[in-house]
Amino acid sequence: MKKNWKRNTGIGLFVLVIILLIANRLGYFSKADTPSVLVNGLSNNILPVKATIVKARPLTDKLVAAGSVKADEQVDISAEASGKITQIHFREGTLVKKGDLLVTINNADLLAQLERNKSLLALAEQREARQRSLLDKQGISQQAYDQAFTELSTVKSEKAILQAQLDKTLVRAPFDGLLGLRQVSEGAYATPGMKIVRLAKIEPVKIDFSLPERYAGYLSKGSQVRFSVENSPEEFVAEIYAVEAVVDQQTRSLPVRALYANSAGKVLPGSFARVEIVLTSTDNALQIPTEALIPEMGGSKVFVYRNGFAQPLKVSAGLRTNASIQITEGLMEGDTVITTGILQMKPGLPVTISSIN
Repeated sequence: MKKNWKRNTGIGLFVLVIILLIANRLGYFSKADTPSVLVNGLSNNILPVKATIVKARPLTDKLVAAGSVKADEQVDISAEASGKITQIHFREGTLVKKGDLLVTINNADLLAQLERNKSLLALAEQREARQRSLLDKQGISQQAYDQAFTELSTVKSEKAILQAQLDKTLVRAPFDGLLGLRQVSEGAYATPGMKIVRLAKIEPVKIDFSLPERYAGYLSKGSQVRFSVENSPEEFVAEIYAVEAVVDQQTRSLPVRALYANSAGKVLPGSFARVEIVLTSTDNALQIPTEALIPEMGGSKVFVYRNGFAQPLKVSAGLRTNASIQITEGLMEGDTVITTGILQMKPGLPVTISSIN
């Protein structure tokens, strides 16, 4: 009995030693690892974030509209009379003055009729003068004088008709401008309405665009707008000189027209224009990136960095742009606002700033 007890005790001690050796090998009794595990556990709970320092900077609220560039005056020069084109007096792509002769259509018959009318007019004027002299001396009746006067008036009317017909054969520039590409050649037969060349006045140019009706109060005659075109990297300034009297009922927008001097000729009529209208502007606005603002029921909030932790603050927003939001209440200049990791953020979360914009 005594021997069995000793044998069982020995076996139990042996098993205990084996268990202790295995536990030691597995690290259950390693004191050096315990602090490391705790430290690593704390380190894994610290969220790296990016942040920005709140500063007062100028902020402008802009509205962008699609527009188009139009010539100040533009017309397709066409023939009024039928006939063969006998002379072309212009070169393509050149500047012309108002009244410059561009094209002559065959008018030989009209010139001949005018010469005949010139002779008839001279004869009628002499006859009317003689009859008036005789009438003053009571040498003829009033009826005889009236007949001579009527003949004179008829000849003058015929002259006016012939001159009007002749003018239709002489195609002239209706205003100063730049000629485009010629569409006819000498010897071609012209018909009324046939396009000869395009004439455009490109100094100045008009900028046409439309704005939603709710922005009508921001527009007035004399206001300036900025615009850019695809064929130039520059930004140009135009002045509004006309606003449509009524809102378009189909689009609920208000057509607007501005004028740009275009003295250098860099802006081409027909181009697409990207128009920027300044709605409001402030010189000292506390701003944060748009991604830092968190909308919530009854307002908005941001997370700020305070002594290694994230702290939520309720704020009020003002002007907005694509990249920035004005904060009117809740922040002070110099606050550090967290801009990344917003979805993981919660009050009191340990954070570390990886970079500041």
